[in-house]
Amino acid sequence: MRLLVLFALGFAATSTALSQDAVPAKKAAVTYKDDIAPILRKRCGSCHNADEAKSDLNLLTYQTLLSGGSGGEAIAPGSAAQSRLYRLVTHQEEPSMPPRQPKLPDAELDMIANWIDNGAPETAVSAVMLSTRKTEIDYDAIVSVKPDGDAAFPVALPKIEAPSTLRGTAVTALDASPWAPVLAVSGHECVQLHDSNNLQLLGALPFPEGIIHVLKFSRNGERLLAAGGRGAERGIAVLFDVRSGERLAEIGDEEDSVLAADLSPDQSMVAIGGPNKLIKVYSTSSGELAYQIKKHTDWITAIEFSPDGKYLASGDRNGGAFVWEAETGGIVFTLGDHKEMITEVNWRADSQMLASASEDGRVILWYAEDGFPARSVNAHASVNASTPNPRQKLPGVLSVRFTKTGDFASVGRDASAMIWGNLGSRNIAKFEGFASQIPTRVCLNHDGHFVIVGDSSGMLRAWNLKSKTLVSEVSTQLK
Repeated sequence: MRLLVLFALGFAATSTALSQDAVPAKKAAVTYKDDIAPILRKRCGSCHNADEAKSDLNLLTYQTLLSGGSGGEAIAPGSAAQSRLYRLVTHQEEPSMPPRQPKLPDAELDMIANWIDNGAPETAVSAVMLSTRKTEIDYDAIVSVKPDGDAAFPVALPKIEAPSTLRGTAVTALDASPWAPVLAVSGHECVQLHDSNNLQLLGALPFPEGIIHVLKFSRNGERLLAAGGRGAERGIAVLFDVRSGERLAEIGDEEDSVLAADLSPDQSMVAIGGPNKLIKVYSTSSGELAYQIKKHTDWITAIEFSPDGKYLASGDRNGGAFVWEAETGGIVFTLGDHKEMITEVNWRADSQMLASASEDGRVILWYAEDGFPARSVNAHASVNASTPNPRQKLPGVLSVRFTKTGDFASVGRDASAMIWGNLGSRNIAKFEGFASQIPTRVCLNHDGHFVIVGDSSGMLRAWNLKSKTLVSEVSTQLK
């Protein structure tokens, strides 16, 4: 009897143990302290530590990791796909990390993705930090300025004696009407107007004042702003009527060329900037100076009003960038991450994201609500270079433009044009074939079907975004 009881107890104990083994233990959450820190210390610690924080990024403490570096945020808690750290270690973005080494093992990459996607907790008892920022384009926030009736198209341009040229003029300014197939291109002492569907020349508008550095269509497509001049001599901004080509206003009378300018969405103000380091905002109705901003420490090279008219963004030759209140010129944000000249700033159509392009090789996307970077993209890194640049300098980005769907296009000194989606997390298309020429400006046509690029030789090229094929190319040379 005793043996039977012992057997029964032993069987019950064994059954209990088996049942416990059959129910897997709940897996502990992935944490920085227990799981991520050991990976980062082993794989990244030699370059990103307190003593040698390359790109100002120290990955060996939780607080410094969250602070990010000179390239902006390292992680976006709640989304590995939008986290620069994850995109670099998975080699989805340049420069791939660790440098000149294979990707990390899949198990480690999965753990990093798991950690970020689940809020990037520091310890098992830490609160998660799921990001609540909206990154997708908000179509409800887009202010529609589509004109009533037919969109403005050149129908009665005056005949001008545009000087003939031996070769095309480098494209220093380029813009497309938002509502009609009209493309404005900088030419030699004139603005060339082309059909953006086929690049056929429609006519020209005189600009005898000198080199054109800025071309901007109004948000309703009715007006065209051209700005430029001659260095150390004169600078001016001119407002044209798109249909007739008539000069409606001449704004500013600078002692040096205007390098940056924009027309406010309601067409009541024009902002200009240049070598004098001042932003000057004029009334278009009276031509009088409304206010000026003295904050930049170097030549102002980029200016743009937000589509909703609330903000004015600007950038300079030293990498300084700011956001201002458009009505008063009061400072809103200082955008201090770029290390070299800002070449262009461009607002997304919903006014909730700003893109800045720079000679430091990056496009940085900024949240309008708080001025923090959403992503820093090494948009034109040379991935085939046999030897690294002595200064570790990436090829400069010369132009950036958002599409109507929230993607963006960029061109750079690596002689390519790129289309980026999902906040720059993926490259949708890359267009090359510029030979020894550098693509200088990029824009999208009115319906978003074509990306149009001008280069340093004066060539214009248009690619179909759907088929990724070159559909037309012409020279700006006038004969």
